[in-house]
Amino acid sequence: MFPKIETSSKNNIMFDTIDLWLDRVNMSGVNPFDILPYLTEKTELQNERGYSCIGKCLNYAVFVYERGIRLKGSLAKSFFECGNVGTLTRRATQSAIEKISDCLHTDIRSAKVTRLDVSTIIPTKRTPREYYQFLGTKPHFERFQSTPDTLYYNNHQRQIIFYDKGIEARKRGMAVHESLQDANIFRYELRILNRVNKQLKADVTAQTLYNEVFYQSIVRRWHDEFIDIQKLKNRNFMIDDIATLKVAKETLFTHLLQQSGQGVIDEFVNELKAQKKFNSRSDYTKLKSDLNKMLVAKNGNKNDLMQELEIAVYNVAKYAR
Repeated sequence: MFPKIETSSKNNIMFDTIDLWLDRVNMSGVNPFDILPYLTEKTELQNERGYSCIGKCLNYAVFVYERGIRLKGSLAKSFFECGNVGTLTRRATQSAIEKISDCLHTDIRSAKVTRLDVSTIIPTKRTPREYYQFLGTKPHFERFQSTPDTLYYNNHQRQIIFYDKGIEARKRGMAVHESLQDANIFRYELRILNRVNKQLKADVTAQTLYNEVFYQSIVRRWHDEFIDIQKLKNRNFMIDDIATLKVAKETLFTHLLQQSGQGVIDEFVNELKAQKKFNSRSDYTKLKSDLNKMLVAKNGNKNDLMQELEIAVYNVAKYAR
């Protein structure tokens, strides 16, 4: 029996993948190798760097070294155990940290967070893939749609991913709460991949995750990262503005471009790069910029699907506790 999954608009931001480093100096004189009896699936290693061991604790891969302990895995999956199609609230996060500490027989509250994923699931009117064509560019990120059901925004320090959680759950045989059985499950996840302290301007440890002030700040960050993504409009003709043949052609081209969405621009520019059509990298940048301007031209109104998502993300941020 898995824990109850909350699905209302309130309190539904959660931490998923949380990587940790527990330095030996923060272990109150305890030897890191003292946790070995509590690990499963252990593998011992010996190399020029010395002796180490890899094992499992709940959903976490645990790397044990003379100088400390590294944990890599999902906090949510460690808590729910049969999957994470649900919500690990701020209060439940504290319980999850305590559960891992009990499993390891070691207090991990002072462990440094080295990766932090913040996410939620949003029941939507349409399938998640139908929203992606209206999610445009984002400053300092590369947009990449890896499959029809998964959309990424990448840079060296952070990653945003949108995907169909219902499809993933069915593929992996994960438990889905009865209230979500027939729903379209849109997942929005913000991943802070490295330099967590510098990016968040805070000393982030395991116990920081369930601090109310920190939690509110990370929820705002999650909200703001989404708002910063360009939202595309409905694809309607604005016939009244057409006075010349040139404008008529541009209007039709813009309309067709808006019908195709952001993905066609990315695919076109990437193909040009692959065939080295231009000598200067700035030519590709300028072309993509010009096409993106057409994509968000004044034609049409804000898309209904984008309004739905923006309202949902706003409500999550407003009510998350």
